[in-house]
Amino acid sequence: MARRTGTAIAVIAAVFALFAVVFAATGAAPAAMVFPAGSIEPDALPEGISILRWGRGFAVVTSERSDYVRALYGRGALLVLPLRKSGCLTLRPASST
Repeated sequence: MARRTGTAIAVIAAVFALFAVVFAATGAAPAAMVFPAGSIEPDALPEGISILRWGRGFAVVTSERSDYVRALYGRGALLVLPLRKSGCLTLRPASST
C-alpha cells in the first residue's frame, strides 16, 4: 500500500512539474496561481501584474505581459500554475452564432 501511495504522489508531482515547465515556457493562460518560496508581498510583484485573489500562501494573478510567468519566477515564486480567471467550473451561456 505504501509503495502505491508513493507512486501516486510521484506521478501527481510529475504532472504538476510538467504543467509548471510548459507554462513557464509559454505563459499561455488568462491567469496564474502563484505559490511563493517565502512570503510574497503585493508590492513585490513585477510591473504589469494584477492580483485577482490573495490567499494564505498563494495568489491568483493576471497580466497582459507575455513574459509574466518568467517574471514571477524571477521574483522568487516557487511554483506558478495556469488557471482560469473565473475558476474551473465557470458556466457560460451558449453563444448564438
